[in-house]
Amino acid sequence: MRRTLTLIALVCLLSVAPLALAAPAPPTESYASLVHQIDSGQVTVAHVNELTHDIRVTLKDGTEQLVSYPPAEHKVLVDSLIHHGIKPVYTKHKAAVKAAHHVLRYIAAGVVVVLLLIGVGVWTYTRGQHPTVGGSPGSPDTPDTPANTEI
Repeated sequence: MRRTLTLIALVCLLSVAPLALAAPAPPTESYASLVHQIDSGQVTVAHVNELTHDIRVTLKDGTEQLVSYPPAEHKVLVDSLIHHGIKPVYTKHKAAVKAAHHVLRYIAAGVVVVLLLIGVGVWTYTRGQHPTVGGSPGSPDTPDTPANTEI
């Protein structure tokens, strides 16, 4: 009983461990508060992602903020950053590597189908070759004509 409870507690702790060790996501804020922070000179570094339309800014106190902005406001945002002496750094998400597991599944399925076809072929080929009770039809033990025939 004691061992079971210890095992259950260990499994519970291990299941929660990745959540505790994960890095916290940077806090998000509104676009209006970002514009206010840019105007007040609190922003030191800005990383702009044009694909996802978000900007990650580092403030003077060292905190990072993540803001999603409307695509129509991109030029205004970048011009505002440049006007206040902040050179925007353009970033983009790394292209996701195409997963190979789908291709491997198709290859594995093809191999299974080929093996099944070979198995069915062997089974069909060997199915009709069972020896008869008296031997094979052309063997010398079995006569070609019935034994009790008289002319």
